[in-house]
Amino acid sequence: MLFDPGQADSEVLVGEQCWQQRRIALAERQPTDDFLTLPAVGTEVQTRAVMRWNALGQIGSLVTAQFDAGVLRARDVPGFTGAGHALANGFFAWAKRQCNSWSRLTLNLVLCDTAAVQEQIQYQYDASDFDPTSPLFLGMEVHEDNVYEIGQKADDLRAVHPRLVPTAITLINRAAGRTVWIRTPDEFLGMFSSWYWDGDTHATDEDALETLQDRFGEEDSELDHYLPSVVRPELCPEDMDVVAWDSRQRKFRHSHALGVGALRRLRRFNGGWVRRFCLELEVLTLLLRKAGNRRLFDTTYQPQAAYATCTLVAEDNPRITELLDDHYEQMSSSSEGSTFLGFIPFATTPDAIRAQYADWALGFSILNQLDRVLEMLTDHP
Repeated sequence: MLFDPGQADSEVLVGEQCWQQRRIALAERQPTDDFLTLPAVGTEVQTRAVMRWNALGQIGSLVTAQFDAGVLRARDVPGFTGAGHALANGFFAWAKRQCNSWSRLTLNLVLCDTAAVQEQIQYQYDASDFDPTSPLFLGMEVHEDNVYEIGQKADDLRAVHPRLVPTAITLINRAAGRTVWIRTPDEFLGMFSSWYWDGDTHATDEDALETLQDRFGEEDSELDHYLPSVVRPELCPEDMDVVAWDSRQRKFRHSHALGVGALRRLRRFNGGWVRRFCLELEVLTLLLRKAGNRRLFDTTYQPQAAYATCTLVAEDNPRITELLDDHYEQMSSSSEGSTFLGFIPFATTPDAIRAQYADWALGFSILNQLDRVLEMLTDHP
């Protein structure tokens, strides 16, 4: 934790300004946590706050607005000792109420002021583009990659329906697009193609061989090791390659997933974990419909993140290890690799604050459901 020595919250206390909530949020009392405490939320969302001395004067009024909007509870603050102390207790208590215990996802929530964000992004090539629109930000941080293998579960799903595997991967990617970064098998295929096939994930062996010969020489006996027909089954089987580039509309498109009706029919005619898995996919589908196309954690700045919230592989093998090692080496050598996925400015007006927390609550609901899907998809007996 990056705190200067001194009394907790003295760095964020704005003069002698104090606040008193003018709108009461109706809710039961919950345990509170001190400003320097990481609230225990099982193994899922860890939290911390990063503030700096000489915080902007707007912080006090922004924190007051957060409570006045009626989302955060004054009863979660054990005693006012500063604006940062109040927001940390109120916000982290709110976050604990939104999140279940996660077994696959790893995400830290960090409260940052503008100076702390600027310190974190100072080595990013586009750091000058950071335009602080709020004195306080919610940082989303991941400290390491946790890799989980699908393995035999994919064959079990294929035996039930040929579209179940692509449906699962598609819904996982859609959930990631609305919330936080999840690395899926098709991304590994994209990484490999960018380094060996001129970025064409659908390259044929002949096209790839021509590129490889230009790079390594025609006499290299190891070229067959890098051909698409050899690499694709290891990194991303055909039914897991669910993202394609639409050159006409210049955007990526996901494969179509089975709808709620189809998932319910599969539940009716199957039992065991497949039946339960179809139910979890159905719930995730309904949550994604509610989210629409908007990003629920709307980051204004995204550094070059080194780690994903979860890494999903078709099967664990030396090629996966090699790709991840090369990725980490690139992040390290460029000095741009960051543990932060992004920074979200806190809203400042009552309507915007309520809308922001509503999006965050839906985002955490999707992450709760996504974790259940990932656990079932990668949990081996």
